[in-house]
Amino acid sequence: MRNRRPRSVGCHLGAVHGPGRTVGRVDATTSRPDADQISATAGAGSGGGAVGAIVVPARFNGPPGSANGGWISGTLAGYLDDAGTDTAPGRVAEAVLRAPTPLEVPLAVEPADDGGVRLVRGGTVLVEAHAAESTDLGDSPPFIELDEAERAAAALFATSTHPFPGCFGCGTGRPVGDGLRILPGQVAGGPPGLVATAWTVDHSLAEADGTVGRHLLWSALDCPSFWAHQATMPTDGLAALLARQAVSATGTVTPGETYVVVARADAADGRKLRASSALYTADGRLLASSTSLWIRIQSVPRP
Repeated sequence: MRNRRPRSVGCHLGAVHGPGRTVGRVDATTSRPDADQISATAGAGSGGGAVGAIVVPARFNGPPGSANGGWISGTLAGYLDDAGTDTAPGRVAEAVLRAPTPLEVPLAVEPADDGGVRLVRGGTVLVEAHAAESTDLGDSPPFIELDEAERAAAALFATSTHPFPGCFGCGTGRPVGDGLRILPGQVAGGPPGLVATAWTVDHSLAEADGTVGRHLLWSALDCPSFWAHQATMPTDGLAALLARQAVSATGTVTPGETYVVVARADAADGRKLRASSALYTADGRLLASSTSLWIRIQSVPRP
């Protein structure tokens, strides 16, 4: 995405890397740790029965000092296979974010009583993930043509500022290839809260085999669901925390290709904001869909 400027942003409680395995540190140009880095964190912070251990690299932050919610949710959901839960493509997984996930410290992945997994630091549960039902997703936001999505995003950047420009998901202060830079704008002629943008997948997001992990799709679907609600209240400085995200992904993305990300504000009930997001190919094929729950806040908690 090109350098543009947005307005107000949501906050995320979570991020890590490498579904289904213990994960080491990752630098700013790759999403895959090497063998020495993996062994350096094996067992760190783990208790009895731990599935693995994670150190969240600083690259994958949301608000300052804490991890991007969509990335931590998707990566933790990748551990469900280790817990005996079927998370094959097309199945739905859900993550519940309980507390901000800190960066650059060892965190334990443990099995949960409900058959899911949880991310833990000391005695504090940070994030939980479990299998969910397809009915939890509802209808996906409609496909928006690529050129229309680009115009929507351009209109937002032209009139906005960004209080968290360093966010991995939507921050405009991140260099191209470092952050995802996914920030959608209101679709012209669409109902309030229908937002869209184009996303060209950077090659730095690819694993060693050239594929992009499904956990990054969770991150791509995360921030847009906040911006959908911001579009319904354009004069307000909205702040919110991602509390829950459910995702179904039937495929993944290809580095260098351009996709369309669409989000829709579904409901607002007091402090609770519900939204849906979808990731499409440029010709309209649905790759992944998501529902999310955000909680409005006055200030951003730090880990």
